[in-house]
Amino acid sequence: MSNLIKRLGLVYLLLPYMSPVVNKTELVLSILVGRNNYKLKLQNKIIIHLKSTQFTTLLCLLGVLTFSTNFIKKDNKIEFTIDTKNKFEIPLENISYEDQNLLELLFGGIKFGANFILANNMDTRKYRDKTIKILQYKDKRIVETSNGIKFYLDSIHPGNTITETFVRSIHWISSYDNWNGKVVVDVGAECGDTPLYFASMGAKVYAFEPIKEYYDAMIRNFNLNPEISSNIVPINAAIGTDDELTFYQSGSNQVGGTSFVRNIHGSTAKTSQAKGYRLESAIEKFGIEQIDLLKMDCKGCESFLTVKSLEKVNKIKIEYSQFDKSHDLQNLLQVLENAGFENILFKHDPVSRLSNLLSTTVFGQRIRTV
Repeated sequence: MSNLIKRLGLVYLLLPYMSPVVNKTELVLSILVGRNNYKLKLQNKIIIHLKSTQFTTLLCLLGVLTFSTNFIKKDNKIEFTIDTKNKFEIPLENISYEDQNLLELLFGGIKFGANFILANNMDTRKYRDKTIKILQYKDKRIVETSNGIKFYLDSIHPGNTITETFVRSIHWISSYDNWNGKVVVDVGAECGDTPLYFASMGAKVYAFEPIKEYYDAMIRNFNLNPEISSNIVPINAAIGTDDELTFYQSGSNQVGGTSFVRNIHGSTAKTSQAKGYRLESAIEKFGIEQIDLLKMDCKGCESFLTVKSLEKVNKIKIEYSQFDKSHDLQNLLQVLENAGFENILFKHDPVSRLSNLLSTTVFGQRIRTV
C-alpha cells in the first residue's frame, strides 16, 4: 500500500505538466504499476525512453516543455525555447548529469520568475536581477548569476545552488545589513553557493563542507570566481563533535541530504568519513574572533550547539528538519534562548506541508550576553 501511495504522489506531481505528452494514459499506468522504464511520446513525434530512477528528469523535462513557447526534434535532440529567442537542447538518449542539472535549473528557476539567456558576451547586470546566463566553456556549461557569480553546471545542486540562493534569495536577511568586513561561518557550504553569495557582498566566509566530492566541486566553483573567493576560507570538515565522523549520503548522484546524525537514505546509502569539530573547537583552531552570522544547513549538526559554543555568535540561521524525537526543535530553541538569542521561525520551502515543528528555518539574533 505504501508503494502505491508513493506512486500516486508521483503522478500527482506530474499532472500539471502533462500537456506536451501524447500517451498520457500509458505514462500514468506505467508509474502506477511500478514499471522500471517509461516510454514518453511527446508532441511533434518525439519519443524518449526513461528509467523510473530518472523521475526527476522526467518531471523537469515535462515542466520545461510546458513552459516552452516551442519545441521540436532536431537530429537526436529536443530543441526548445522559453522566450522565443534562446534555444536550448537536450539529447533524446544518454542524458548526462549536466543535462539533468540544466533541466532542473530551468524548471525550478522559471517557476520563481527567472529568465535564461545563451550569450557569452551579454552583461546580465544590464537586465533584471533574475536573469541567468548559460555559457559554453570548452566542453562544459557554466551558469552565471545576474551579479556575475559563475558555477560549473555539473558541480551544483540546481535547486539549492542557483534557485534557492540567487532566484528566491532565501539567504537574504535584511536590507539594513552591511556585510563589508563581517564574518560568516557557513556550515554545510556544499557546492559553494552561500560562501560566494556572502563573500560577494563583502563578508569573510569560513566555508565548512565535509563531503569531499562536494568540497572539490566548491573549489572548482571558487576557481571560476577568484576575486570573490579570495574572501573565503574553504575547510573540508564538519561541525558537530570533535571526532572522525561517518556521513551517510544518497547512493545516486544526487547532491545534498548528507548527515552524520542519522542515515536517511536506508540500505542504499553511501558512507564517507570526515573530520569533525565542535563549534568552539573550530573557532579556536581557525582563529575566528567573532561570528556575525552562523549559517547552518547540516542535517542535524545543530543539535550539538551549546550555550558555550555560541558565545561569539551574533546572528544564527538554521535550516532545521526533525530526524527523530531526540532531535527536537523545542530543545534547540531553548539552547538558543539560554545563549541570549531572540528567535523567529519561517518557511523557506514553498511546497512543504509540514508543521514548523518538523521542518522550518530558525533565525536568531543576540539580544543579550550570557
